[in-house]
Amino acid sequence: MLLKSFSIRICMPKHAETVLITGGLGQIGYYTYLLLRNKYEICILDNLSNSKFEVPDDVTFIQNDVQNKDSYKNLPRIDYIIHLAAQLSINKSISEPIFDAENNILGTLQLLEYARNENIKRFIHISSASTFGDPKFLPITEDHPRNPISPYGLSKLVSEKYVCLYSELYNLETIILIPFNIYSPLQHADDPYAGVIYKFIEAIKKGDTYSIEGDGNQTRDFIHVKDVARAIAMALESESAVNQVINIGSGVPYSINDLSDTLLKLSESEMKPKRIEERQGDIYESYCSIQKAEEILGFTQSIPIEIGLSELLESI
Repeated sequence: MLLKSFSIRICMPKHAETVLITGGLGQIGYYTYLLLRNKYEICILDNLSNSKFEVPDDVTFIQNDVQNKDSYKNLPRIDYIIHLAAQLSINKSISEPIFDAENNILGTLQLLEYARNENIKRFIHISSASTFGDPKFLPITEDHPRNPISPYGLSKLVSEKYVCLYSELYNLETIILIPFNIYSPLQHADDPYAGVIYKFIEAIKKGDTYSIEGDGNQTRDFIHVKDVARAIAMALESESAVNQVINIGSGVPYSINDLSDTLLKLSESEMKPKRIEERQGDIYESYCSIQKAEEILGFTQSIPIEIGLSELLESI
């Protein structure tokens, strides 16, 4: 649903170049802003639907939706775009697929049109590992077949295709980054990104027993949000990354059992999780290859999951 009215707050420039971060008040946007603010002017476009922090004093802020053309009328001169704004919930995409498509496909298309018309220097698009669907082989490389199993995964894939097409048709410099399972100290229970990590920590904190589905040997590739933001900052300044699609993850499979054991150890809890029947349709194993990220960006994760989980236990 488009906002009928919106607010604008202008910040006086101090730097030569400006980066527009859509969805800049979300968890990835926040840490990206922190990394870039001392070198670039930051402009944030956000509708506040999933915001995690207050609008900083040193940014130009527009409260509106990316799919609304009026959002772009009062922007300052923009040099670079980091596109994070999206409908993130898989469940909501299933119950409201049109809403999902309007946000993720049409929103991206409106932003690409702005980038084309304003001769933006570089467009960084943040996609999703949901575009891959069930893995056909492991680790998942960037050329793995794309067969999304949710409207969310499909809308993110279509958005990727539009980004690539605009790069070819209009000579727009683009970079597509595909983060895997993001975790963050800014997560809340209702966050699409929260997932199993938050649920386990919340239960441990409350002294409640939590459940592990199936044998617990299901694997995921967990990556700290600060590392995702660092990869974005690297991509912004990497010439070799232009027009590339790059996975961002740890490159290491981490099982649900390992996750549970680590959290219980860190919290010094003697809780015994329950075992319940495996959920049908769930992806069993998933982790990505980060060879391309290493070669092109020089990126590897800097926050091991044990340290990241310890931070989450303190923050939640």
